[in-house]
Amino acid sequence: MSDRVSGRPSRLQPAARAALLLGLLGIVAGPLASLATAAGGLTVTTPFPAVVAEPGSTASFALTVDVPSAMRVDLKTTGVPTGWTARFRGGGLTVDGVYVDPKASPSLTLDVEIPDSATASSNTIVVTATGGGLSDALPLSIRIADAAAGNVTLTTDSPGQRGPASTTFSYTITIHNDTATEIAFTMDAVGPPGWTVAAKPSSAAQATSVTVTPSGTGTMSVTATPPSDVTAGDYPLQASVTGGGKTASIDLAVSITGTYALVLTTPDQVLSTTANAGSVKDLQLTVTNNGSAPVANVAMSASAPTNWKVEFTPPTVPSIEAGATQTVTAHITPSGDAIAGDYEMTITSRATEASDDVSIRVRVETPQFWWIVGVVLIVAVFAGLYWVFRTYGRR
Repeated sequence: MSDRVSGRPSRLQPAARAALLLGLLGIVAGPLASLATAAGGLTVTTPFPAVVAEPGSTASFALTVDVPSAMRVDLKTTGVPTGWTARFRGGGLTVDGVYVDPKASPSLTLDVEIPDSATASSNTIVVTATGGGLSDALPLSIRIADAAAGNVTLTTDSPGQRGPASTTFSYTITIHNDTATEIAFTMDAVGPPGWTVAAKPSSAAQATSVTVTPSGTGTMSVTATPPSDVTAGDYPLQASVTGGGKTASIDLAVSITGTYALVLTTPDQVLSTTANAGSVKDLQLTVTNNGSAPVANVAMSASAPTNWKVEFTPPTVPSIEAGATQTVTAHITPSGDAIAGDYEMTITSRATEASDDVSIRVRVETPQFWWIVGVVLIVAVFAGLYWVFRTYGRR
């Protein structure tokens, strides 16, 4: 007798029961899967979540943000120690958020700047990403270690220089960063009281620091200008750099040979003379060394009007001791066609260490010979007239 005839409920076949069970599981699993997707749909990760850094360096983390659908994701950090600076960077900018597409995550970096004063410690900074009602947190560990192996040194090809007091001395110094960390160095230079000493990067006049890559080199320039009243002698200087928990210095030196000052004038301080066109006129000059060291090879020269001739005896003074005076004679010959009047000329005394010049006014006068000739001609005319009137006047 069949189940339908007997009135008993029919029994489900095994295949029907399996289908019913799978349907019930689908009804329950669907919401659970949606919840799981919602919980893990926004993630922020980095390949290196724990790093070791030195004081004065920057720890950088490359971040990847994944989302279930295109959205804006806001970023923030917590747990940044006092004195530290944390910045999100993307597209060459400092950012607080990023627009993420599931198909392409933009390049994003977190830079953590660690001050030089940081001490050995372990620190945790948490990056929180929020967007579309979703969020994720990424803890980052930064362990501050003592300065890594390797030194920072300074070298130069010319640590000692020599010259007169009027010289500005310049040094080019190479910074050797033999550590495994990129370091931004600040620079300093000091000298004796009254000296003007400055240090700057060789490549940027207005910059105050220079960044040197690991195992790389950088250059800095140091200038030193002595005071005007400096005396001859040796003077110490020092240049230094500081960064990344490292300090390096180098000793420099300047040898001042003395002060040099030439004064050119005439023995009576009168800066004018007279001369005749085409005739030689001698003018006495004095060259005085008012410096504190000898001056050698003082050459005399002149800038005179066209076709004038100026020669000197001697043309070059071999040496003038400090405080001494040398007499030089200038032989001035105006051009033969120079008309009467005042003319200006410049006479210069020049040595390697110093020079001076003076302006001389030359008054060109008519030669006395022509005055005499004129007077004789006038007398002769009057004498002739007298003879004519006396001889023929009675007739």
